[in-house]
Amino acid sequence: MSGQVLLIEDDDALRASLAQTLELADIAVIPTMGYVQAKRSIRANFPGIILSDIRMPHQDGFDVLSSARSADPDLPVILLTGHSDVPTAMRAMKEGAYEYLEKPVGTERLVDVVSRAIAHRDLVLKSRRIERALERSDAAARSFPGSGPVSSALRTALRRVAASDCHVHLYGPKGTGRKEAGFAINALSTDARSFHALNLITAETDAIGRTAKLRDGAWDFSLKNVELATQRQVDDLHGLLEANSEIRLISSATVPLAELEHLGLGEDGSTIVEIRFPTLDERREDLPEIFENLVRLSVRSLDTDMPEISTATLSDLMTRSWPGNLPALRDFAMTYALGTRAQSDAGAQPTLVEQIDAFEKMVLSETLKRTGGKAAEAARALGVPRNTFYDRLARFGISPKDFRPG
Repeated sequence: MSGQVLLIEDDDALRASLAQTLELADIAVIPTMGYVQAKRSIRANFPGIILSDIRMPHQDGFDVLSSARSADPDLPVILLTGHSDVPTAMRAMKEGAYEYLEKPVGTERLVDVVSRAIAHRDLVLKSRRIERALERSDAAARSFPGSGPVSSALRTALRRVAASDCHVHLYGPKGTGRKEAGFAINALSTDARSFHALNLITAETDAIGRTAKLRDGAWDFSLKNVELATQRQVDDLHGLLEANSEIRLISSATVPLAELEHLGLGEDGSTIVEIRFPTLDERREDLPEIFENLVRLSVRSLDTDMPEISTATLSDLMTRSWPGNLPALRDFAMTYALGTRAQSDAGAQPTLVEQIDAFEKMVLSETLKRTGGKAAEAARALGVPRNTFYDRLARFGISPKDFRPG
C-alpha cells in the first residue's frame, strides 16, 4: 500500500527498525528523534499519520498527541510504549490516540494498525477536498453532481438558462430534481428580475399546478389549481407576466410544454426554454458520486462522521433500479449514514465474479429497456452475436418480453 508516517522515536536502533518495517510495506516514513524535530510536520494538512514513542526526554508522546489534536483533531496518532500499564493505556485512549501499541510490536500488527490509520486519514482528507470543491462550485454542481455526459449536459443547460433572460420550463419524471433545479437557476442568475415558479402537473395524474414567487430559496405558493382553474385564474397568470416585465417564469411538470398547450404559456411571444430532467437510471455511471454527495449531506445533518462506502454498497447501488429517483436514493443514503446499512454490509462482501455478474445483468436489462424488449436491436447495440446475447439472457433468467410496452 502507500501512505506516509511521521515516526517519532528517540532510540536510534528502534527508529531504524520501525522505519525499515514500514518501508517494506510500501509506506513512506519521515523519521525523527523527538518532538522538536517533528513539530514542523504536525499540521492540519499533513497527508499522513503519526507514530510516536511515549517515553522520550523533554516532550513525551502525550505532548505529541496534544500538539496533533490542536493542529487537527482528525490527525491519527499511534502511541508506542515499552512499559505498558492500564492507566497509561486509558489515558492514551481518553486523550484521543488512534491506537496504543506495546513494544516490541509484531510486524503484522504494526503494519495493520498503521494501514488502517492511513486509510482513515485518506478518507478524512478526501472528504475535506470534496467539501472545499463544493464550497467553490456553483449551485448546479452542488445539486447535480456527476462527471458523466448526462449530468454534465444538465448542469450546462441550467447555467446557460440562468444567464439568459428567458422563461424556463423544466420537465421530467417525479423525483428527478426539478425543484432543486429551480433553486439552482435562481442562485446562478445575475438577473435582477424576480422569479415566479409554476408547478404544472397534468390532469392525467390528478394533480394541480401552482404559481409561486421564488425569492431567497422560499416557495410562497399563491395561486392553486391552475390545471383545474377557471379561465379567469389562468388569465390572471398571463396578465401577471404581461404587466410585469420584471418577472421570469420557471414552470415545472412531468411533461413537455407541447402537452400543456391549453395553458397558453408562451402565446405572448415570449421565449420559453425547455430542459428535460434525466432519471437516475440515465445517470447510472454517476450513481457512486451522487450517493456519496447525499451521504455527505446526511452526515452533516446528523452531525456524525462520514462512513467509508463499501464496495458491496457500490455494487448494490449500481445494479439495482431506482424508479423513485432522488428521493429513493436520498433515503438509502440516510440509512447508510445512520449506520444500519454499513452494519449489514459487514461480512457480506460479494466476490468479484458476483459483482461482474450483477453488472452484466444490469447492462442487459437496461439495454432491453431502452430498445423496448427488442432482442435483436439490443444485441446490435451491445455489439454481440444474437446467439451469444440469448445465452446471456438465459443465464440470468431475463426475458425480452418483460421489457415490451404493455
